[in-house]
Amino acid sequence: MRSARAAARGSRAEIAEITGFLADPHICGVLVIGASGMGKTTIINGVAANLDPDVPVFRFRGSNLIATRKLGIFEVLLSCEGEQADEIASGAALSIMSRIFEREHSPVVLIDNADRVDEHSLSIIAQLAAAGRIRLVAAAETIRPPVDLLAALWTAGKMVRTDLEGLDETAIAAIARETGGELDDRTIADYRRKSQGNPRMLRKLIVGAASSVSSRRGADHRALWNVLPEQKRILEMIAMAGALPYEALRNLCEPELLDNLAERGIISITRGRHAEVVVVEPAVAQSLRDGVQPSHSLQLLRDITPVLETTPLVGAALFGQVRWTQNWGVPVDEVKVLGAAMWANERGDYTAAIELLRDSNSEDPEIYLELARAERGRGDAVEAEHIVDRLISSPQVGEGSDRYLSRLACLELRLTDPRESRTLRTEWIRERLRSPVDTGRLDVTRAHFEVRGGRLDEGRRLAERVFRNRSCLPRHRQRACSLLGQVEIMCGRIECGLEYLTQAEMMFALPDTTSFEVEDSVPQIFIGFYLAGEWERARSTAKRIGAVQPGSVPVAALVDLWTGHFTRARQTLSRVVAKDSQRGDGREIMQSALHLAEGLLQMRETSNRRASSASVDDRIARFRRHERGNGNSVAGATSQPQGLPDADYDWCQDYLADLLELQSHALTNPAKHADDLCRLGAEAAERGAHALAVYAWMEASRHGSTTAQLNLPGSAESVDGNLGRLASAVAKTRSGDDGESVIAAADEALKFGAIVMCADLARSARDRAVQNGNQAAIKQARMLLDSSLRTITFDAGGADMSAILTTMEKQLINGVAEGASNLELGDRLHLSVRTVEWHLGRLYRRLHVRDRQELKGIARSLA
Repeated sequence: MRSARAAARGSRAEIAEITGFLADPHICGVLVIGASGMGKTTIINGVAANLDPDVPVFRFRGSNLIATRKLGIFEVLLSCEGEQADEIASGAALSIMSRIFEREHSPVVLIDNADRVDEHSLSIIAQLAAAGRIRLVAAAETIRPPVDLLAALWTAGKMVRTDLEGLDETAIAAIARETGGELDDRTIADYRRKSQGNPRMLRKLIVGAASSVSSRRGADHRALWNVLPEQKRILEMIAMAGALPYEALRNLCEPELLDNLAERGIISITRGRHAEVVVVEPAVAQSLRDGVQPSHSLQLLRDITPVLETTPLVGAALFGQVRWTQNWGVPVDEVKVLGAAMWANERGDYTAAIELLRDSNSEDPEIYLELARAERGRGDAVEAEHIVDRLISSPQVGEGSDRYLSRLACLELRLTDPRESRTLRTEWIRERLRSPVDTGRLDVTRAHFEVRGGRLDEGRRLAERVFRNRSCLPRHRQRACSLLGQVEIMCGRIECGLEYLTQAEMMFALPDTTSFEVEDSVPQIFIGFYLAGEWERARSTAKRIGAVQPGSVPVAALVDLWTGHFTRARQTLSRVVAKDSQRGDGREIMQSALHLAEGLLQMRETSNRRASSASVDDRIARFRRHERGNGNSVAGATSQPQGLPDADYDWCQDYLADLLELQSHALTNPAKHADDLCRLGAEAAERGAHALAVYAWMEASRHGSTTAQLNLPGSAESVDGNLGRLASAVAKTRSGDDGESVIAAADEALKFGAIVMCADLARSARDRAVQNGNQAAIKQARMLLDSSLRTITFDAGGADMSAILTTMEKQLINGVAEGASNLELGDRLHLSVRTVEWHLGRLYRRLHVRDRQELKGIARSLA
C-alpha cells in the first residue's frame, strides 16, 4: 500500500494535466496509454477525485467477460431504462445512450481498460465525444482494435493522448524508503532497467513478495486472456529464458501464432540474422514466470533444449538459456557460459554476469578473467585484484591465447595506480601479440593509463597509433578517438580536439559498440567539452554519464559553477557529499567544487568580491597536502605517491580539484593564493597541458601574480578556440591602464560563458572608468556587469524571480511585454505616468536590465 501511494504521488502531474485538458472546450477528451501496471487506474481515480463535485461522472470498466458482449459496459444503464442490450440496434443504442447522458449537463465519462470494451460501445462513445455531448477519459494498454476508434479522434486533433512513462530514480528511491529500505544509486538504476519504471514490477523487485494465485489473475494477465494454449506455452518459454531465437520458436509452433502475438503487442521480434523474441512488457513476463510451477519449468526446458542445441545462440538468447539451465543445476559448456557472461558485461549487467560465472564452478582462466572484469565493473576492485594476481602468477599464464593475454594485460592496467607504472607485471605481453585486434585493445588501454598518470605525450602517441590503424576494431578506435580529443584539448589544440570528440560521439552508433566503450569514453568527452568551454555539449554528455554510470559524480555541477548557477551547483554537490558515496578523486573534486560554490554564493549575497567565505579557515587545501610547489608533483610519474595506491587516480581530475580549491581560497585572500595558482599553472605547462595552465594563470593574473602575468601571454598563444581568445584578452589586461583592455576581456568572458570572471572584470573596468571619468567605458562596463549579475542573481534553482516581485511589478512587466506605453500602463494600474516611470526604473535596477527591450526578455523567462 505504501508503494502504491508513492506511485500515486508520481502520477500527480499527469492527473493535473488531464484535469486541465477536460476544462478546455476545444478538446473532447484524453486517451491514456500505458503498459500493464503503469498506473492507468490510479490516474483514472485521481482524475475523478479532482473533478468539480457538480460535474456528473459516469464510470465504466472493460473486462474479458464483457469484451465480446454487445454494449456490455452499458448493460446496467440500459437495464435501468428497461432495455435489453442484445435487442437494440446500433442507431437506437446511440440515441438511447445520448438521451441518458444528456440528462446531466456535460458529463465526464471515464473508461478503464478500454481495450476490453466491445466495439459497439466504443463506437457510441467516440461519436458522442466527437459531437461534444460528453467529455471522455479512456485508458488502454495499446492502440489496437477497438481502441483505434478513439485513436481516430486523437489523429483528428479532437483528443489529447498521454503516454505514461516509467518512474524515475527519485520515485524508485521514495518507494524503497516507504517500504522500509534504502537503495544505493546502482541498485536503483538496475531496478529501473529491469522494470522499465513499471510500478507493479518495481514493487515486486523491491519488496520481493511472491504473488498469490488470485493476485496473479490481475491486470498483468489481461493481455493474455485471449491467448491460445499453444501460444501460452511459447510465452512461458520466452519468459523463463528472457529471450529466445526466432528460428528455434518456429520449430516449436506455427509462425502465424508468433505473428499474432507480435501484432497484439505481447512479444517483439528483432530483425536480422539472429532474430530474438522477447515479451514486451516486463510485468507480463514476470507474471508468466510466477505462474510457471517448478515441474512445468523443467518440462519446458527439456522441450526447448534439443531445439536450442541446433540453433546458433548469441546475446540475450544465449544468456537466457545458460541462466535457465544453471538454475536447474545442469552443467553448461564453458564456452557458452563465457559468451553469456561477456554479453552481460558488455551491457553493464555485472551482477548477472558474476552469478553466471560463479555458478559454472569452472577453473578456466578465461572464466576467471571475465569474473574479474565483472567484479571491477560492479565496484569491487579488491576482489578483481585478487583474481588478476592469481592469473598473472599462474605458471601457465604464457600458454594463453593472444586474446586472453591482451585482455589480462588490459585489466591489470585498469587495476594499477597510473603513477606506479613500474609495478606492472604484464608488459612482456605487448611484444608477443601479433593481431591488430589484440594490440589495438592493449595499446588504447595503455594510452588511457598514461594519460591518467599525467604522461600526455606518450598517451597521445599510443592513442593515435590505434586510431590511425584501420585494422583495429572500430570500438577500440572509438576509445582512442575520444582520448585523443581530450588530450588535444588539454594541450591547447582545442579546435582539433573538438573534431575528435565529435567523431567519437558519432562512432557510438557503430554496431559493435558496447557499454564498456561508452563508460570508458563518455568521461573523457565530458572533460574535453568542459575544458573547451562547450558548456551545452558538456551538459549533454554529463546526462549520458549519469545514464551509463549509476552513482557517478554529478559533473554537470562543474559547468554550473562557470555559468553562474551557484545555487543549483551547491544543492547538487551538498547531496553528493552528504551521501558519502563517492571514492577517490571523484569525491575530492566534488568537495572542492562545493567549497567554491559556497564561497561564490556568499559573494553573491554580500555583493562583495572579497566577502568572507564560510569554512575556509578550517579547511586544509588539497594543494597544501600535495605540496605541489616543491616539484615532486611534476615528477609524479616516477615518484612514490603518498598513501595507498589508487587505481582510479586521474591527473587531470586531481589538477581540476586543486584548481577549484585554490579558487575558493582566493575568494577571501587573493594575494596569498595567487602564487599557488601560478605554480599550479606551471605544473600543467611543464606537462604540455597549456589549456589547463591558462585556466590557473588567468586566475593568478587577475589576483595580482606578476609571474602569471608574464607567463600567460606565451601560453595563450599555444591555445586556440574560445579559450585561447579569452586567455589572450585576459593577458592584455594591466593594472593602471585606461580599462579598455579590461572591458574587452570582460566581453570575451561573457561570450565564453565565464559569468563570474565577466562580473569581476566588468566591475574592475567600471571602477577604473569612474576614476578616469570615461563615460563611454562606464556604460560598456555596466552593460557587461548587468548581464553577468542577472545570470548570477536569478540562476536556476536559486532566487525565484516571481517570488521577489510584487503583484504590481508583475503587471508592469507583462504590460511592457505586450508593448503597452507608460500612459497605457498608468491607465491600467490607476497610476500617473511619473509613478510608472519610477517603478520601471526601480525594476531596471533590481533585474539588472538597461531598457524595455531587455525587460521583455525577463517577461518571457517569467512566463
